[in-house]
Amino acid sequence: MDKKYKILIATGGTGGHIYPAIALAHKYEKDGNRVIIVGTGNDIEKKILSSEDLEVKYFPSKLKDYPVYKKFLFSFWLDKEVKHFVREMKPDMILGMGGYASSEICRAGGKDVCVIIQEQNSIAGRVNRFLIFFRKARAAIQGLPGSFSKLDRLMMRSPDDMKFLGNPIRKEILDIKKISPVEDKPGDLKVFIMGGSQGARSINCNAPNALAALSRSINIKVVHDTGDDDYEEVKESYRRLGIEAKVSKFNRNVESAYAWADLFIGRAGAMTVSELSAIGLPSILIPFPYAMDNHQFYNARFLEEKGGAVIIDDKNLTSENLADVIKDLSEDRKILKKMSESAFDDRFVHATENIVDFTYQVLEKFKLMANHYHYRT
Repeated sequence: MDKKYKILIATGGTGGHIYPAIALAHKYEKDGNRVIIVGTGNDIEKKILSSEDLEVKYFPSKLKDYPVYKKFLFSFWLDKEVKHFVREMKPDMILGMGGYASSEICRAGGKDVCVIIQEQNSIAGRVNRFLIFFRKARAAIQGLPGSFSKLDRLMMRSPDDMKFLGNPIRKEILDIKKISPVEDKPGDLKVFIMGGSQGARSINCNAPNALAALSRSINIKVVHDTGDDDYEEVKESYRRLGIEAKVSKFNRNVESAYAWADLFIGRAGAMTVSELSAIGLPSILIPFPYAMDNHQFYNARFLEEKGGAVIIDDKNLTSENLADVIKDLSEDRKILKKMSESAFDDRFVHATENIVDFTYQVLEKFKLMANHYHYRT
């Protein structure tokens, strides 16, 4: 690519928005562009971005802890500091990763800025739909298929401006096939349990007892990321039940756990589902029941319909039924192998490159149209 651009990537303040932003930022920088990730500066962002060699700008969110209706009303308001920053930077493109925290950056771009949005989930968030409805977004990228409604698609200037390209996956995860698997006794079942950065109470409470029941007939090894709140309780449960488990609050090297595991158990965030797809890891998914528009259930359905995952509703989760599902999947290793093949999706392996190429195409088209308009006027 000959032309170099100035790009702002606006994140939504959670790991699900930040990690794909990082993957894209590194690719844009590798192409010679100047990239600035713009976030809220919350604890999760600082923890994740502190280890990245990237240019970052923080604007603390004034909408934190507001109810949804107030956040929506404030979506029509622009912070002067944010507006000044964007106008001063004069970016060629703003890439919004979704969430209310990214909305202001996207809306602060003037008519000469190409705004593109990336939706990670199977059901598009309100902010991204808002940006499409008011024709602020020039293009929309779907991380999982079917994110946007027919009305959303009709609001686009061209059908080609909305595409399913997958979610960007970090290189460390894409490279896990190069990591040598842990040497284990034949027949060991290696289970990786993760509730996300905030943990998952229902999973943390039921998993130890489920695995203890199975351990009478199956050799089980466990890696369990608990989040902060349940760490001590879960660690003590495994010790008391005599299960070999490596328990942590937050695993920074999730790629190692993915590479090691035969089976994943956890929530169905968009990035988790995308990562499982990129590496072909069989899973038992327990969608977070209070996710907006129940989007985690639909994320999980993407893998379930292909045969790569089994869904257990959170309200139905018990140690007994979790043990039953694990037992059914592990009794014949051919089942897990088939699930792995079904879960794997090459589109997620190449998502970063495909998204970057698509945004370049949209940006070039945007600039051509802008130049044509200025010439005619």
